[in-house]
Amino acid sequence: MARPSTGNPDDVYVYFLFSEEQKTFRENVERTLNHKFIPGAVMVNGVRKRFTEMSLKNTGNYPDTKIVAEGLRSTMKFTQPTTAPIIR
Repeated sequence: MARPSTGNPDDVYVYFLFSEEQKTFRENVERTLNHKFIPGAVMVNGVRKRFTEMSLKNTGNYPDTKIVAEGLRSTMKFTQPTTAPIIR
């Protein structure tokens, strides 16, 4: 099935994936670096959905991966997953 195109070669079709296993893994890794993992968020029908990875493929590296949204990157409203320092 052909994906829609905007004519911009940099505008790609992306999948927003969420995995609880990946989230836990990232939280543990970041904690060792004294950081907190913050999942990304994507708007889906006016509702913010969390995601742990944005991918060009519809599959993830974790068995519990679910697609929470998909579409042309330029038309999606989202914030990337990030980290923040833990201040003690």
